[in-house]
Amino acid sequence: MKTTIIKLNLAGTIVHVNASKIMYYYPKQTDSGQIVTVMYLSKDWGIEVLETPAEIDALLNSSIL
Repeated sequence: MKTTIIKLNLAGTIVHVNASKIMYYYPKQTDSGQIVTVMYLSKDWGIEVLETPAEIDALLNSSIL
């Protein structure tokens, strides 16, 4: 099976994430009103990226094709 890597914005830095390592993600509204995504890559380790869940869904769907 081919490894699928997506690029996400983590506080202004582009990070490469192996899509098969994503356990789950959900939207979160910041104090400024911006919608960000909290993404967990293991049970106790997650990151907050600037993309919305819809943008991540689109990245995942386009990378699978």
